[in-house]
Amino acid sequence: MDSSPPEEPEEPEENAVEMSKWNEMIDADLSTYMRLHPDRFHRRVRRGIPTRFRWQVWKAAVRLDERALPQEEYSELSTRRNAWTPLIEIDIRRTFPELPSFDGVQQQRLLRVLNAYASHNPDVGYCQGMNFIAGLLLLVSNNEEETFGVLVCLMDHDGVKGFYGERLPLLRKYLRACDKLVAETVPELREHFIREGVQPAVYLHQWFLTLFINCFPLSMVMIIWDVIVCEGLPVVLRIAVSILQVLKDSLLSMHFEEIIKFFKMMKTYDDEDGELNASRIGQLLMKHTAHIEIPEHILEYLRSDEPADDGNVDIDDAWEADLGGKEGWLQSLSRMFVPWTPKNRRPVVVPPAVKATPAPAAAVPAAPPAPDQHSAQQLASVPPAGASAPGATSPAGTVAASATEAAPGASANRGGDAGSSAVHNPRPAAVSRQNAEEPRSRTRRC
Repeated sequence: MDSSPPEEPEEPEENAVEMSKWNEMIDADLSTYMRLHPDRFHRRVRRGIPTRFRWQVWKAAVRLDERALPQEEYSELSTRRNAWTPLIEIDIRRTFPELPSFDGVQQQRLLRVLNAYASHNPDVGYCQGMNFIAGLLLLVSNNEEETFGVLVCLMDHDGVKGFYGERLPLLRKYLRACDKLVAETVPELREHFIREGVQPAVYLHQWFLTLFINCFPLSMVMIIWDVIVCEGLPVVLRIAVSILQVLKDSLLSMHFEEIIKFFKMMKTYDDEDGELNASRIGQLLMKHTAHIEIPEHILEYLRSDEPADDGNVDIDDAWEADLGGKEGWLQSLSRMFVPWTPKNRRPVVVPPAVKATPAPAAAVPAAPPAPDQHSAQQLASVPPAGASAPGATSPAGTVAASATEAAPGASANRGGDAGSSAVHNPRPAAVSRQNAEEPRSRTRRC
């Protein structure tokens, strides 16, 4: 089984100082350094872990060598067919389809990793979204067995499996917790979303279900994931709020359809040659998360059983330097996420929102062949505090959006596919506005 490291891009010369810092940590024993100098370690992580050290740091952060792993051999777990194997075989083809390097060979490796986890933990099995997490780990490690080990650590020891269990209990709690945090940190944006009928699940569902992997350019995702792996799952709340704070001014000027399109377009930003390339945006966003505190009452809510219905300071001036324009980086970043056309890169002109009357659920057209989820309706049914319930008419005379407005391939699926027989959720789903770009997908169960 090939375990050679992936081909690494050449490190820019300007990263020489940063590389020396990481060499120092590695030479001093990484686990010991993390324990003795946590603040300094996390500051460096937020600037992005160098490619050549990323997997080594991730393994140390999840304590791969210290935690109990499955007793059964990986070769046996990975080849044993189970109830989720056919569904995994479908979804591996939908994982990183834009990456030429994620070819048939990589897809088969991903199949074995996901199949091994489903065999190891049948209580969770497989849920769509897990394919992007395992796929990203595989991209970074290029080692199947270590990918499986880190996946087990994240899922079973660090709590990520709660995002993918039956009825997605932890994901629902995080949606509620994030809505509470948004209400305290960017209340005007939350009120704007309520007026426009944009429920939290519309934008948070995909962010949290794939832990941002299928939402932003890959170079930006790598830096976001450096922070998630090294700081733990609750940091996703700070990341989500950071993104909303950065984009607040743009989002406040938009109506429902424009907001939905805006969130979908963020993954397509690819100005890698610009001064604010995707990697740099990731660094700045992660720096911003350090200034956001999660109130204790929200952390207590996450820890509760309530169901969801430093040493020497681094010299950071160089990488935080002014970008040379009159705009601050927050304003520049917000401008960078304006939708672009592929040919001339001019802003897309979005037509004004048109008020629509509520349509009955039965009138919603069938979805095209695409991943669909048993959880989408459940998640859409978690309204923000003070907002109208799903299906209720908003002040604009429209109906609250369903979480299935998220981009294709990102909704939660406990094993559903366009080719499988449909089992409808008995709870009626919220109906999206008539002018939304895509029809709602049907909810299916495995």
